[in-house]
Amino acid sequence: MKKSLFLFVSIAVSLFCFTSNTFAVDGWASMDGGTTGGEGGTVVEVNNVDDFTYYAEDTHQDPYIIYVNGNITLSNNVRVRGNKTIIGRPGSHISGNLKCYREEESNNIFRYLDIDNYNEVGDGDCISIDSANHIWVDHCTFTDGGDGNVDIKNGADYITISWCKFQYTRDSGHNYTNLIGHSDDNGSTDRDHLLVTVHHNWYSTMCKERMPRVRFGQVHVYNNYYSDLLTGGYCIGVGVEAHIRVESNYFDDVYDPWKDYYTGNGADGHIGWNTDNIFNECTVPTWATNEYATIFVPPYAYTLDNGADVPAIVQNGAGADGNDSNLPHWAFGPYGDFDRSGLVDTNDLAQFAAYWLETDCNQVFDADYDSDCNVNNYELSLLAENWKVTPPDTTPPAAPENLWAATDISTILLDWADNNEPDLTGYNLYRSTTSGSGYSKLNVSPLTDSNYTDSSFTYLTTYYYVVTAVDTSENESSNSVEAFAIADGNTSVFVQENAMGFCNVDGIVDTEEHSGYTGYGYADTENALGNGVDWKVSVPSAGTYYFAWRYANGSSDRGARLLINDVEEAASINFPATGGWEIWQYLEVPVSLTTAGIKNVRLEATGSSGLANTDYFRLTGTNPQIEICP
Repeated sequence: MKKSLFLFVSIAVSLFCFTSNTFAVDGWASMDGGTTGGEGGTVVEVNNVDDFTYYAEDTHQDPYIIYVNGNITLSNNVRVRGNKTIIGRPGSHISGNLKCYREEESNNIFRYLDIDNYNEVGDGDCISIDSANHIWVDHCTFTDGGDGNVDIKNGADYITISWCKFQYTRDSGHNYTNLIGHSDDNGSTDRDHLLVTVHHNWYSTMCKERMPRVRFGQVHVYNNYYSDLLTGGYCIGVGVEAHIRVESNYFDDVYDPWKDYYTGNGADGHIGWNTDNIFNECTVPTWATNEYATIFVPPYAYTLDNGADVPAIVQNGAGADGNDSNLPHWAFGPYGDFDRSGLVDTNDLAQFAAYWLETDCNQVFDADYDSDCNVNNYELSLLAENWKVTPPDTTPPAAPENLWAATDISTILLDWADNNEPDLTGYNLYRSTTSGSGYSKLNVSPLTDSNYTDSSFTYLTTYYYVVTAVDTSENESSNSVEAFAIADGNTSVFVQENAMGFCNVDGIVDTEEHSGYTGYGYADTENALGNGVDWKVSVPSAGTYYFAWRYANGSSDRGARLLINDVEEAASINFPATGGWEIWQYLEVPVSLTTAGIKNVRLEATGSSGLANTDYFRLTGTNPQIEICP
């Protein structure tokens, strides 16, 4: 078979020099000897599937630098056999699945590839990394991976995914982007492996889950931008024995920045995050303890960009068509603010003077506003215009915390914790009949108190509320955690998953497997005796209170007991079968409470099948309240 091999010395040398000079492997892929790909090997350029397959597969572990030019459509997995660097030329495209399988297919580099797997060829991923090590995936664009875009499993190690863009053109029901870790039962293979760095990636249009989802590994997630995602999903999945370090990312109006994916088969996952992660129109999940002080520290050097700068930096640089050059200083503030202090002043003059009348385009990049390779009077006028102009306040207040709702005969009462910003104006309260979207503002002007009485509702309608904080510059915070209520004439409080008063589930808060739930999801315990769900409420006086749950239970009954402050108040509660896991019913138990005060409520399985799936907990009686979990 004739190969499209271009061995002209001048071309080969120029290609090799380009490759060497632009490589800067970082993260976990740089450790334990580093990742070199096809460095020192033969340079080839391919434009058809036969040649591409030959150089990727049939050259075995011989080092090659393979440039892709044109469109290549694969009909099955192409095994990248090891010691390969595959680089996409501008305008090139690959459809199908590239696979690094087993240790001998290690030490590969993928850069500037535009790749899709819309037709779910081979394993269904765009790139599969299975049992291989030392893989660097950089500046690639991934579209419509049928199973995943880049999946890493079965003891794979020393992987870096950097400066990539992930996107979908359809909602396939499986828009799951990056899986790290094969399964909960794969600890014998994955434990002490799956060392992965994920940085400066853009998780964008219609991504829904696994950005990434992690089991077992030590995964460093930093400076990633999450935007325009499908609702109802999550960004980072914290699975069994995962250790995830999350630093200076930007979560832009996402449904759930990270989700508990511990399913009970082994030790809990761990996540730690720094204070520079930005949550725009979303909130920090409340279910996880921040283990940043004790989570693993990467052994490699890295530099964090400011979380607030991540959208501009990543949108400029990520993907196969990403720009490798840095952004000029005015991408982050006014022209002339070279030191990024927020003010153009005498501290910036020396830097500007150094650029003055310089004509080298590369030297004046950070001062040449009109891109004419000259810093002259035009730039000077911009500097003068911005001189000592105090920039507008664009920093919003923090999202209000501890929002909860209670109903009585004729009103829905909302309460939340006070914000303490010195420039706080007040609060806006929003209501919807759909969880997570469709909110309408209830107040005309900002509320000055951290409570509200809603009397403009429709009887027996389910409502969802969020509150925001507003400052004197009209900056508005992201939404609070959602509160939930049904006004039916009773004095009640309702506790949803991941909201105030929801303390723990011995399992997961599920959003995927079954439908028909209200709010964020439902509590799904592991199937074992003694597993349960915990809530925290309080009552102002002794008396009879009604403890109730909306639940689904499949085809067989399940038993439970009710513990209040560790005392068994109901020894045998039967949750009858509902006839299907998407058929929800309501069960209520009266309990005579002999004391007022805080009540730690636990519903606990009395059989090996665990509890029924629980949608929400409701307490009815004399003015109950929801309390903050420890």
